[in-house]
Amino acid sequence: MLVTVHTLFSVLALLSGLVVFFLPKGTMRHKQIGYTYVVSMFALIITSFWIFDLFAGFGVFHAMSIVSLVTLIIALYFPLFGRSGELWFIAHYIWMGYSYVGLVMAAGSHLFEYFPDWSPWLRMVLFWGLPYVGGTIMIFSNKKKLTKSVSARMRQT
Repeated sequence: MLVTVHTLFSVLALLSGLVVFFLPKGTMRHKQIGYTYVVSMFALIITSFWIFDLFAGFGVFHAMSIVSLVTLIIALYFPLFGRSGELWFIAHYIWMGYSYVGLVMAAGSHLFEYFPDWSPWLRMVLFWGLPYVGGTIMIFSNKKKLTKSVSARMRQT
């Protein structure tokens, strides 16, 4: 039952994170779907600490849940408490982006079992390397656009 709840929150986080990435930033819709992502992430992180089927105790996924929790908290710090700097939204964007990249990598890790044992490097490249590199490229290419659009809005006010 707990694995099912964890999986449902994971799917909801994957979908809402994908949608919010492509929405214009700072809009009400961005915030609403972003809250769905954040709540889903907290729920799946919390539920992960009671799933012990894979390692019969604390395992690598639990360690990654801690990393995800830290990433999410840092990402939330900026819009909630760190608006004093001029470019706080860039830090929020980057940390949220990597929160999502980590989620995609974790989801990919669960697909390892469906690939033959003779291909551990292929599995690592497909499910960890490609999401990390692709996510990093997307985060930083969109960061430039975000900076330009927000700078233009600031000059208009």
